[in-house]
Amino acid sequence: MAVVTVAVVAGGASQSTPAAEPLPTALLQAYQPVLLFHSDEDWAPTTVESYLASARIERQAPKNVWTKVPPPVPASTVGCTLTPCFRLDVPCVLRSGYGCYEQQASKTTTWARPVVYGTVASVPASAAPPPGFTARPRYLLHYWLFYSFDNWHSTHKRLWQTHEGDWESITVGVGSTGEPQFAAYSEHCSGSVRPWKSVTLRGGTHPVAYVALGSHANWFTSAAARTNFGECIKGGITGAAATKAARLVKLAQEQIVDRMGAAHAMGPAGLPGVTPQRLIELAPATTAWARFPGRWGEGQILWLGSKPRSLTTVTQGYGPGTPHWNATTVSTSWHPVTG
Repeated sequence: MAVVTVAVVAGGASQSTPAAEPLPTALLQAYQPVLLFHSDEDWAPTTVESYLASARIERQAPKNVWTKVPPPVPASTVGCTLTPCFRLDVPCVLRSGYGCYEQQASKTTTWARPVVYGTVASVPASAAPPPGFTARPRYLLHYWLFYSFDNWHSTHKRLWQTHEGDWESITVGVGSTGEPQFAAYSEHCSGSVRPWKSVTLRGGTHPVAYVALGSHANWFTSAAARTNFGECIKGGITGAAATKAARLVKLAQEQIVDRMGAAHAMGPAGLPGVTPQRLIELAPATTAWARFPGRWGEGQILWLGSKPRSLTTVTQGYGPGTPHWNATTVSTSWHPVTG
């Protein structure tokens, strides 16, 4: 599902770094976050390769007709006539409910070998400081987490919001000498930003994020939090579908919260009580899947009841897109997609 209204303009990764400034790799290691999960969480952050091992590549042509195409993962839309042209589809049917995906989770999820991807964006000298800050960051450190499935559900398991492929992000803004200024966490169709002095840390420099059950939204505390589903509806659904979605949400309004916990702690090696999480510095220019121009799943649905039915299910559009690795903004209406 989906960082915060701090409009920070950033360029691509720096080609050369002055000797006085810390190297991007060192920065990513220094501020790698610590993640805490709910004890009932089915999905651990994983490698993209593990997802690609079971997902098939499909192409849309004609409209709404998806046909399997052979590997490798496409890195461009040359020759395409429809948008999106491609998607990755795992061997489960979204409108059949969560059962098949739950079986996939039991086979593929491992809490022993978690991963996090990292990219660094340089902020140009001409950029204005983010609102509420007196100095612009020199770098935006983006930590990207990939989950094979998003299965948010209300506490009484009546309302569900599900989709295949789930990219989440934590961003840390740092100054020219490496001092942190803020942390920004992705949360559904919105996000939060906090000054560094207000962020809970482990080991002195590693921000703590509480990961919501099923949705994988990142929160600064473990307190139950409202999901802001209304913003998602406004941003992604229109017409009769929006009216229907609002009605479904209203029926379960009192149960629409994210629930956090303190299980499965993971983060940088060396911290007590934390499973080491491998940090992979991503090079989008040379990693084919990082340039995938399609969608990471067959779609998204919102449904009410024990399983999806036509009268109580709303299609929310296509699955998530490929993240903008060197994101130019950190925004409260942020989505980690290019389009």
